[in-house]
Amino acid sequence: MPIGSVEATFEDVQAALQIREAEENVWLVQLCSHNSLNAYRDTIDHPLDKRYMKWSIEALKQKFNIGQTASIVDLPFWSMLVFDLKDNKVIYDCMDEHAGFSNTSDELLALEPTLMNRADAVVASSGVLYQKARNLNPSVHLIPNAGEFEHFSVKPSYRPIDIAKVNQPIVGYIGAIADWFDMALVYELAKSNPDWNFVLVGDTYYSDTSNIEKLQNVFLLGEKQYHELPAYLHAFDVCIIPFLINSLTLATNPVKIYEYLSAGKPVVSTPLPELAPMNEYVSLASGLKEFEAAIARGLQENGEEQARAREKRRQFAAENTWEHRYKDFHSIVLTALYPKVSVIIVTHNNWIFTERCLNSLLRHTAYPRFEIIVVDNASTDETSARLLQLSYPDIKTILLSENNGFAEGNNIGILNATGDYVVLLNNDTIVSKDWLPRLLRPFKTDPQIAAVGPMSNYVGNDQRLDFFVGDEIQGANEVWLDEFYELYDRRMRYTEMLGFFCVAIKKEIFKKLGSLDKNFGTGMFEDDDFCLRMRHAGYRLAVAEDAFVYHKGSATFNQWDEEQKNSLFHHNQSYFESKWGINWSPHKMPLSLFVNISDPDKIAEIVAANPKIPVFASCPEEWKNPQEEWQRKLLQQCNGDSLVIARVGSYLGQPIHGIRKIGPDLYFTNNIELLQKIKFKHIYDFRPFAPGGELIGNELRLLTSV
Repeated sequence: MPIGSVEATFEDVQAALQIREAEENVWLVQLCSHNSLNAYRDTIDHPLDKRYMKWSIEALKQKFNIGQTASIVDLPFWSMLVFDLKDNKVIYDCMDEHAGFSNTSDELLALEPTLMNRADAVVASSGVLYQKARNLNPSVHLIPNAGEFEHFSVKPSYRPIDIAKVNQPIVGYIGAIADWFDMALVYELAKSNPDWNFVLVGDTYYSDTSNIEKLQNVFLLGEKQYHELPAYLHAFDVCIIPFLINSLTLATNPVKIYEYLSAGKPVVSTPLPELAPMNEYVSLASGLKEFEAAIARGLQENGEEQARAREKRRQFAAENTWEHRYKDFHSIVLTALYPKVSVIIVTHNNWIFTERCLNSLLRHTAYPRFEIIVVDNASTDETSARLLQLSYPDIKTILLSENNGFAEGNNIGILNATGDYVVLLNNDTIVSKDWLPRLLRPFKTDPQIAAVGPMSNYVGNDQRLDFFVGDEIQGANEVWLDEFYELYDRRMRYTEMLGFFCVAIKKEIFKKLGSLDKNFGTGMFEDDDFCLRMRHAGYRLAVAEDAFVYHKGSATFNQWDEEQKNSLFHHNQSYFESKWGINWSPHKMPLSLFVNISDPDKIAEIVAANPKIPVFASCPEEWKNPQEEWQRKLLQQCNGDSLVIARVGSYLGQPIHGIRKIGPDLYFTNNIELLQKIKFKHIYDFRPFAPGGELIGNELRLLTSV
């Protein structure tokens, strides 16, 4: 649906979007674009085309309350859109060798290699296409075409009126009569065998039918409705697939073979590679004489032999239906796109935290294949009883008779896990929307990644954020979370250490490296130990910077007094150091340039040493939501080349103290004096009484004197 306006808003696109329910749970949608586009010849390279189409998808998701999406792409045309959609998986359904079609442009063909390479999975309909895709993508699956057995196997009680007077025998074809159809072969067959009548059902497109139309025994019936086709098929004595041998047909697994065989008909075809394994059910013939002889043999079938052959063909077709292919395809969608995840939670008392954690998991885990395994370490409060009352099928509960400690509790959970990935999750956490797909995403980027952790408000390493808005009841503030996701979208970095308050680990890693070391007892240092084991084995650890999980922190240990905690810490530190023969050092804390630094000279020195262009912005007192124009302009400065420091008093109602990291290259401060020694390249003033967003110089004193 083209929208000619260059100034259309999201609301305009939302109103123009056409959605029609074709049948239950099936909707036909016509997306909006700026220009009129042909999916076989054009590309989505105009910015407005892509914008309007993305808005169309977003409007669709809002209407049907859709979170995660999976795009099954049949044409390379769509590749310029689907990879730009958020939280979207892509399957390339490679059904044809597109270069073999005369109506496909070179621009579209050039997009296919990238589509094959970037897709989360590729489904190929033929062996040739499978091998082609295997060179570009490790996740390729062969699913041939099929037929609708129930539709084509039942013989209608009538004969179509346009062939009512056509005498037997009838040699029939159903399908498109296009540039892959061997018109010359059919012409010679019909000309040499005037007693055979040839009935061709299908649109002739741009085919030259001038010669064949002159023959009295050839009937070109044109395209018919799908529900009419069985009546024509059952009137045929022999069915043919007279295709030219070229790049298109060599990669073709013809649907019509399954339809023909559903009716039990003898079939003769040119030697297509995909039909070679079906030589029990179809005769392959090269050239006029072989084709003619094969048709003659099919016409001679009679009696008991014919009945056996017919039933054999029908049985093959019954085993190759679209229902069978759906099951194969659905399995690939689940396993290749959504590997199963086992979330393991070890508990010991503190039911209030466990309840919040479980509620957040059930509310925010919009993922089709996951299980929750709760291992209770002999709680003495209400935890055990409350866990037994849970009736969710995705939650398994294991009650231990004694406290085995954090590591061993997780080991027991891992032994009972059936997922491809294991997520070890503390019970004093609250997960956020979209947390799991974001946490798993880095695994797709690098096969050497063994474990991934999220960012958090409380963790003893550089996964800790410098600034956070939320509370221990709800976890992350929803508005803050949305802006956090936008600022850190798809950012991932490698690290040496991951906190096990929340960590995703490939299940196979435990098979190769063994369990967590139970000698760490109640807890502390088991995450340092296992991270070191993974790194020594050649694996990588990663932080999904656009994933967030709230962590209360030390919920179990806060039940202890300081002497108990210190004793355990030093005991486990000593064990860790003796095991590895190293001295343990505290981990890096928030990945911020200015943590605990208040000296203007030191701050200026840090900025001068940073390779990015220093930019300052003086802003209104409060960062609000919805975002105002000045906020959007400020975020535009965060382009990857600049280090942006803005004077802002509070963020979503939470005061700013010192210099706090808000985004990858964005810092807020409420104290301009900390910045006096910095030599900024650009300075902006977004305050209402200043020239809004206008560059006013590179001297910070200009701002203080305004």
